Amino acid sequence: MLPVDNRFHLFNTRTMSGVHPGSRTAQSYFVHLQSVNGDENVEIWSRLLGGGSEDGYALYAQAGDGWSEQPLAQIPGGMDEDFFDRLREALAVAGHRPLTCGGCRWWSRVQQTANPEGLPLGLCRQGGMDEGSPNLRYAQSALALECPHWQEGLQEDELPPFPSAQAAQTAAPTGWWTGLRNRLTGKGKTARPQPAPDALVERSGVGAGTERCLACHGRIANLGALTLATASDDRRTVSIWRCRLCHSFYLNDWIDRWERLDSLETEESYYRLAPKEAFDLLALFGETSGGEHPKDRHSRTSQRDRVDAFLTDRPRLLHQFRQGR
Repeated sequence: MLPVDNRFHLFNTRTMSGVHPGSRTAQSYFVHLQSVNGDENVEIWSRLLGGGSEDGYALYAQAGDGWSEQPLAQIPGGMDEDFFDRLREALAVAGHRPLTCGGCRWWSRVQQTANPEGLPLGLCRQGGMDEGSPNLRYAQSALALECPHWQEGLQEDELPPFPSAQAAQTAAPTGWWTGLRNRLTGKGKTARPQPAPDALVERSGVGAGTERCLACHGRIANLGALTLATASDDRRTVSIWRCRLCHSFYLNDWIDRWERLDSLETEESYYRLAPKEAFDLLALFGETSGGEHPKDRHSRTSQRDRVDAFLTDRPRLLHQFRQGR
C-alpha cells in the first residue's frame, strides 16, 4: 500500500499551487482504492466530494494528471454511522475497495462515537495499545488513510462507547458572541475545564494547526518535534502531526538547506503512521531535553539513527523539494 512514487499530490510542485480544477464543495476526502476484479495490485486515488446538498456524495477517480469528470460511484445520504458501509457497497459495484482504516482488520468500530462530521470512529489495535492509556488516543476515522500495516480481514466486535466521547458529542456549543458577553458580565462563569485524560496536547508555534490534512479537508496539528543534524550538517526536523477531523497521524521530515546553500532549498516528506507508532516516536522525542531546539542537534546522532531505522523502506505519502519559502 501507499507506493513510494504515487501520483497523489495536494501541492503542485510545478506551479507551486495547491489548487485543482473542479468544483469546490463543503467536504472533500482523498480515498485510496484497490481493484477487486483480477489484479489487486491496481491502485488509484479518488476524491470524495459532497456536503451542503441533497445529492449525497460522489467519488471521482484519478485520470492522468487530473480527475475524471464522471463519478466512479455515487453515495446517497449524508455522513452518519452507516456512511462508510454505503461507500463500500457502492465501490464494490464499481469493482474497488477503499484502502482506509474502516476496512482494516486492525480497526474496531466504537459504538455511538463519531467525528464532528458524523463519520464513525474506531480504535487502531495495530502494534497493541499501551497499558493504562485511554483508548480514545488510538481513535481513527473510518475514512482515515491506510498506513503500511493495512490488512483486509475479519474485524473484532464493536466496542462500547466511551463516556468522554458521549459527553463531547452532547455538549452544547457556545457561540462567540455569547462567550464574549459571559466573560464581560461574569455570567455563566465556571471553573476552567480540564483536558480529558485521553486528550493529545497540541503544540503552538509556526505552522501548528495550519496545515491541511492529506486525507481530508481538516487541519493537522503538531504534537511534538525533534531537531537533528543531517550528514551534510543541514538542519532536519522530524515532527508528529494529527488531523483534528479524521485523526490521521503523520510524520513530517523537513530538511532545511538554506544555511548551507544559496538556493534556500528545503526537502519535505510525509509518512502515514499508526497511532502506536506515533506515540512511540513522541516518547523518543520526549527523552531528549530541549529536543526541538536546533542548538544541540549535532549531539543527537543516536536519535537520528533510530528515526532513520524506523523510516527504512517505509513508503512516503508525499515528497517534494522547494526553492525558497
